[in-house]
Amino acid sequence: MSETKKTAGANAGSSAVQKAVVVHKTDAERTVSVAGGFVEFRYYESILQDAVKATYLFADSGNSIDKKTVQQGLPMNGGETFQFSAKDNNDTELTIEMIVGKTASVSEENTKQLMFIPLSSKAFAINDTKNVRAMFPKNKISEHIKTLITDYLESEKELDIEETSNAIKEFGLNRRPYYMLNNFSKQAQPAGGEGKTAGYFFFETSDKMIFKSIDSLFDEEKNPRKRSIIFNSTPDKSGTPEGYDYKALTYDKETANKLEMSKSGAFSTATITFDPINFNFKRTILSTIEDIVEDIDEKIEPLKTAAKNLVDFDPKLIKEFGRTSMLFDNTGTFSETTEGSKEKNLDIASVYSQSIMRYNQVFASRVHILVQGDFELHAGDMIFFDGPSPEEDTKNDEVDKESGGLYIIASLCHYITPDRTLTKLTLIRDSTGRQGNHTRR
Repeated sequence: MSETKKTAGANAGSSAVQKAVVVHKTDAERTVSVAGGFVEFRYYESILQDAVKATYLFADSGNSIDKKTVQQGLPMNGGETFQFSAKDNNDTELTIEMIVGKTASVSEENTKQLMFIPLSSKAFAINDTKNVRAMFPKNKISEHIKTLITDYLESEKELDIEETSNAIKEFGLNRRPYYMLNNFSKQAQPAGGEGKTAGYFFFETSDKMIFKSIDSLFDEEKNPRKRSIIFNSTPDKSGTPEGYDYKALTYDKETANKLEMSKSGAFSTATITFDPINFNFKRTILSTIEDIVEDIDEKIEPLKTAAKNLVDFDPKLIKEFGRTSMLFDNTGTFSETTEGSKEKNLDIASVYSQSIMRYNQVFASRVHILVQGDFELHAGDMIFFDGPSPEEDTKNDEVDKESGGLYIIASLCHYITPDRTLTKLTLIRDSTGRQGNHTRR
């Protein structure tokens, strides 16, 4: 269920497109600017998206290059490099270099055609043509992540890699780099996590390749907030309330479907592992609810999370674990000696269950807001957001004590046209209730 509100007459100003150039696949000196016919640019980042994506729409005249269209004269048919830069209303520059996926003509006239270009990052293009066959020696997962990004995806972007506490050995087995990066994300535990905070996100932004634990993304000391934003229904001429960076233009609050969360294992999970060494089965249970199953003698320790007030579910409606996974244990799988044949490569039962729960919990609360174009924001950034209190008086200045507080940006879209620049944000968290202060104190 969601609730959408808009401010009256709020529009962000136009963006200054600095550069929009297509470079020939094999001849770097052969380029053509498509900034002159610029119609629309959309740029996307997400913590659930391995690579950044974008789309560019422009009017291609018949005299763009060598008295031909760009598509015919360059030619442009996919695989070319696309260089783009623009400034937002605060003169913050967004500069990216991406790969043209294909070209599509939206409409055609005698003198020009409207061309649509889907764009992806260089790493995304390389991933589909690169297989990992090497053996990764026993080392921290964070070190394996660095190797995959630099050696296999050949990324030259800055690395923002959070160190992991657990070390494993792994074979490439002819798999894609993205597959291994995401598989490692589910197996990783942060340093000092006390064994109860598994689960990382791997994603790309315009300037970084990021590998961060879920809990550190929600920790303001490790992930300092970028903005404090408010939405209210007071006229724009009244200005932004003190302590906030600016006002949101629209606001849409989405409540969590707790039945779906429970079914997906957000509150309780069980993992059954089979050990091929001794043919034993073992059940490992993690839960946010103590004593979830009556026939279990041992006390279940509630899972530690970053949430100050975790979105909960009526314990009486949970009769058993919401999700059960069956896995092979990896005892001795990667051992090179007889002595090491009894060693586990990874405590897969507890780590896997922790990851399942945390991935499902972090999307418990969602807020969608539209703001003025802000190119300083990226997926994974922390935001303090306040919405209006749901009272009869829609002009009140009271903030919502339930939905207000700290969030992280799950996804963003920069929308640029010749007339305006906007940024759409989806904010998420695993908590309820307003914690902290919008003034950063």
